[in-house]
Amino acid sequence: MAYYEKEEQETVIIYEPETKLWDIYTTVPKHINRLKSEAIATIFDTETDAEGKTIALRIKLEKLPSSYTFNR
Repeated sequence: MAYYEKEEQETVIIYEPETKLWDIYTTVPKHINRLKSEAIATIFDTETDAEGKTIALRIKLEKLPSSYTFNR
């Protein structure tokens, strides 16, 4: 399996008040690469294809950088 089809790709950022954590889940290749390379948090969960390529990523972190945007 390669990356998800364009119409199925998404990035979801949720703040959990109870735990005071940001939960980021993405299937967008550009966002996956950025989150993995910047190492802003520990990876919580990954989904890989048969070849070992990361096709989905979920991280949790305490503080989302105020300048952090995905539209660069």
